[in-house]
Amino acid sequence: MIPVTGYVPNVPEYACLDVETTGLDAKNCRILEIAVVIVDDGCVAEEWTTLVNPAVDEIGPTHIHGITQRDLIGAPAFAEVAGDLVKLLEGRIPVAHNASFDVGFLSSEWDNCLNLGPLGLTALDTLRLARALGLPGKLSALAESIGVDLTHAHQALDDTRALAEVLVILLARADAAGIRVEHPDPYFLPTIFGPSPTGRTKARPPLAA
Repeated sequence: MIPVTGYVPNVPEYACLDVETTGLDAKNCRILEIAVVIVDDGCVAEEWTTLVNPAVDEIGPTHIHGITQRDLIGAPAFAEVAGDLVKLLEGRIPVAHNASFDVGFLSSEWDNCLNLGPLGLTALDTLRLARALGLPGKLSALAESIGVDLTHAHQALDDTRALAEVLVILLARADAAGIRVEHPDPYFLPTIFGPSPTGRTKARPPLAA
């Protein structure tokens, strides 16, 4: 990512995140894929992504998210990657587009899979920031409007890479417009003991040529 001229954030690193899911209801649907992109001083510092085996037969609209049951064979369960996710988020400001969706799913999976108390996650919402700047709300339309490439929408890592670029541009535009951006505190797991990282991941299969 090319740093935006004049953008010098006086905040910790950002952890941009995105999930792909079996449906829209966090209480009854499951996560299929997670991605996190770390942004430090306006540039991508780290990327992490994995498919997640939801242990259910119905995986929702494959024509949208592109994930099949075959893709999920050998993928870790959410509980197996929760420690890695927390490690990526800790000490950083979480960011998501339409944050209530992603945060809702991550919190629901956490509650369902782990007996460790609430996840306690909040995130900076780029959807709200885009609207404050008079820009489109849908991530694909927003990205197009500000010149960010989002070729493969609804693939978690591609969406999150685009989100990272969108975040840097929106923060720079908000600063130029004198719009104050309310940042949540850097994330720390609000429990004494959290899950240990496992290093387990399974990448999404490459797209056919």
